[in-house]
Amino acid sequence: MPYADAADGIRLYYETHGDGDPLLLIPGFGCSVEIYWANTPTLAERFRVIVFDPRGAGRSSVPADPATYSMQGYADDCVAVLAAAGVESAHVLGTSFGGMVAQHVAIEHPASVRGLVLGCTTSGGPHHVLPPLDNLATFMAASEEPDPAKAVRMRYPLHYSDAYIAAHDAEIVARAIDQSNLLSTPEGRAGQLAAVQKHDTWDALPSIAAPTLVASGDGDGIVPVENSRNLAARIPNAELKIYAGAKHIFFVECADRFNADVIDFFSA
Repeated sequence: MPYADAADGIRLYYETHGDGDPLLLIPGFGCSVEIYWANTPTLAERFRVIVFDPRGAGRSSVPADPATYSMQGYADDCVAVLAAAGVESAHVLGTSFGGMVAQHVAIEHPASVRGLVLGCTTSGGPHHVLPPLDNLATFMAASEEPDPAKAVRMRYPLHYSDAYIAAHDAEIVARAIDQSNLLSTPEGRAGQLAAVQKHDTWDALPSIAAPTLVASGDGDGIVPVENSRNLAARIPNAELKIYAGAKHIFFVECADRFNADVIDFFSA
């Protein structure tokens, strides 16, 4: 299993799939490479997909001190993963927390970013549009739930449409149980949350030069769709895709359409 060596002795687990132009995938809060199970195989038919476990999650290092986590540090981690894979620049796709990191990569390491996809994410800071506080409480409570089946079902109203849940409940739960060994630790979640709380790219968004696609489900219960509209309006010449009826994990529920949109965008 390959690892990238980042600053402060951090080791980052990563995988590569396919050939072609490099495409870096950045997972969301507490997630590992498996969050992109519905995207990686299809995208790897067109790109060399590089996907990794961010610090604090999965098989990567989990520093105990929250002060060692920052968005700038995560952006540097992304560059370290690319370097370990022998890549100087890549297309970059991040969702939710990963989309926050992706913004910092584009802002702080512009030469590393050929194109950018920001999914279900936010600029943070005072311009962040909050979801209902009950939704945030449910999300965090599910993070602390030790039973993976119960945890994933606690987040259902935030993550998926009713129709998708009805059709895929057994599959979603089985996947959660199978990946339970990769659940983030309390230390990892505390560190990632510390980085999120200082995330604010609003003033720097107009400096993003990479072609950018912003995407979201219009029923997102964690990062309301207004955040994506604000990003698309703030980043020069950004495109906006809204997936009707989808929620926070729109990139799984609408994987066929989203994958095609990503391939079309980066290929152009």
